[in-house]
Amino acid sequence: MRGFVFLTICFLTQSIFAQNVDVINNNDVRIDSLRSTQIEINKAMRGVEGYRVQIHHNQSQSREESQKVRAQFSSDFPHLKTYLEFKSPYYKIQVGNFVDKLEAHKIQKEISRKYKGTYIVPAIVPFEEVVKN
Repeated sequence: MRGFVFLTICFLTQSIFAQNVDVINNNDVRIDSLRSTQIEINKAMRGVEGYRVQIHHNQSQSREESQKVRAQFSSDFPHLKTYLEFKSPYYKIQVGNFVDKLEAHKIQKEISRKYKGTYIVPAIVPFEEVVKN
């Protein structure tokens, strides 16, 4: 009797969970329009919104000092791409191209062992870097 009850329960649960569902695909013209608009925005920005890790900024007029920090960083972390940027009055060195903030945080944690005062900044990440990942 117990076996019969067990088989009946198994059969009923299988029939409950095994539902036949038809998937209906409705292509909305508005979604296609939004997609093409976003593609045009990304082309105009020459990339997508992402993140970099800023390792250095200095307010002096000495570009050479920033170049030295950049060269030292490149020898310490050769797998990360570096960027030297001047926004008056600061020279800034930023590294990496990350679409995901979590990935940027992982690298920032690794870098901060050797370079103190690093932090994550928003940046435009080139398309080539997004496709690589």
